Amino acid sequence: MNESKLCHILFKLSQSSIESVQTGNGFSEIDNYLHTERPISSELLDRMIEIDQAGGGIILLVGSAGDGKSHLLSKVKSLGGNGWGAESFYNDATASSSPNKTAIETLKEALRDFSDENLYGTQKKKILAINLGKLNAFIDEPDIRAIYGEIAKAADPLFDDDDTIPPLNTERVKIVEFTNKQLFELYPDKEGYTAIASRFLSSILDKLVSPTASGKENPFYAAYTEDLKNNISPKNPILLNYQLLMFPEVRRTIVLTVIEAIIRFKLAITPREYLDFIYSILVPMEISKYKENVSFYESLLPTLLYAGGANTILEAVSHLDPMKYSNTIHDKDLSLLFTSNRIPDGFLPVTSSGDKLPNVLLERVNKFYENNGRDVERTTKFLFRLQHVLCYHSESATYNSFLKTLKGVFSNDFDEIQEVYNLVSETISRHNGSYSQKANVVPLHIQGGRYKLFAQLQMEPLEPNYSFFVEKPWEFYPRFKLRWDIPNKEEVGLMMDYSLYSYLYDLRNGKLAVTYENEKNIEFSHFLRKLASLSDCAKKMTVVKVGSEDLTLQKTMISVQLQ
Repeated sequence: MNESKLCHILFKLSQSSIESVQTGNGFSEIDNYLHTERPISSELLDRMIEIDQAGGGIILLVGSAGDGKSHLLSKVKSLGGNGWGAESFYNDATASSSPNKTAIETLKEALRDFSDENLYGTQKKKILAINLGKLNAFIDEPDIRAIYGEIAKAADPLFDDDDTIPPLNTERVKIVEFTNKQLFELYPDKEGYTAIASRFLSSILDKLVSPTASGKENPFYAAYTEDLKNNISPKNPILLNYQLLMFPEVRRTIVLTVIEAIIRFKLAITPREYLDFIYSILVPMEISKYKENVSFYESLLPTLLYAGGANTILEAVSHLDPMKYSNTIHDKDLSLLFTSNRIPDGFLPVTSSGDKLPNVLLERVNKFYENNGRDVERTTKFLFRLQHVLCYHSESATYNSFLKTLKGVFSNDFDEIQEVYNLVSETISRHNGSYSQKANVVPLHIQGGRYKLFAQLQMEPLEPNYSFFVEKPWEFYPRFKLRWDIPNKEEVGLMMDYSLYSYLYDLRNGKLAVTYENEKNIEFSHFLRKLASLSDCAKKMTVVKVGSEDLTLQKTMISVQLQ
């Protein structure tokens, strides 16, 4: 294929390019153009000002591996600042600086100026980027807590399962969390998929296709127009993919699909991984060997989006391929496409702008249809995915239900809160293989084929715990803690995230619980064991036999009676 300037500049988004290396030392020209501020950037800058005003101190930038801490440090470092030199940025708190030192020993050395003894006497300033696990290991050591007590106490709430308790910032110790800063926003008062959005992810895609952004010429759009002038083939898949990306509907689908992957698979992504993902859905692998007759469909965005690959986002999104979900609507659409001799009228959604898809794309698809049915399967799959890309909707009823529940809990919707408590109560017995529905009882772990054992337990639902503020729709955990009061005993809780919700949702809808899934949902198993320990099972049990009346096995001071 002829050399494409668009292909050349898109390569800079790839993990294979030199621009992909984030060391915390600065931004490339492309990084600067595509950079989109996240609220956490403003929060970090605010904490830096507070440290300036205090005369010195430390900021812990806490998160998980691959969440963008290095990217944020690069941007903040490039801004400069009074007293914030290169030595003020500690980018990798997980590695040892010497083969003779552990990571903990290296960290102690880096924090020497911020021990309790030195903290209020030092004029030094430092931002320490550290993973949550490493921080936990650090402050868990008794000798560390004795030396770095203020840092340890400030960080302690990060490891509490109560999301409503924030870190304990002090005058000279500040904590900025990545863990509760999402790449997307949630709006509980909105309906359907309008309730989720991502200014960050959307902005990057918008900047890629807009002629200008923030008063700057778009180098990607300039390369695209240069290719058109240089007579690069209009059937070039990179040009076609870029033209598809110009449609707001396509960009919206990409963003909502990535958000779905984040929620369903607990996907943590960095800005650099997201750029590499964009490159992967615009530029086919081995583009230099591209042959139109062989790989036309396989090289276009609707196929590349769900193709999987080394990129972590691409691999996660591959599980959301609409071709992998069967239902009557899909069957009808696939049957229509498979038996057609051209693109069926009205099959592809009309875009909001009214603009048509590239003519060369539509003409080429119809040409494949005319190829005596040889390519009908490939054509069918492509058009089916293209329709989905032009009009996003999740194929997962569980995901749609979880979003509805999450919105309901965060907006204190009584009906939704009651519904999720009902979900738990209805599936408690099913986790251990029993389908007997009993009020105020807990199934015991021993469940036979003919007999089911239950213990009495009164459980009063309490208001769920969660951390969400309407004015900060990006700052939350996509989970909430259900709570029950056990009269005269104690309160018990259950953290509900998508993984557990999905498991319980399937159980309620008839899925059989199997042993390996019980082990996988270990938190729910622990919850049930806790309930059993609070019951009166040592004195009294209910024995349920299918088709017979319930029996009560009761222990008295002198005997055990079956009634």
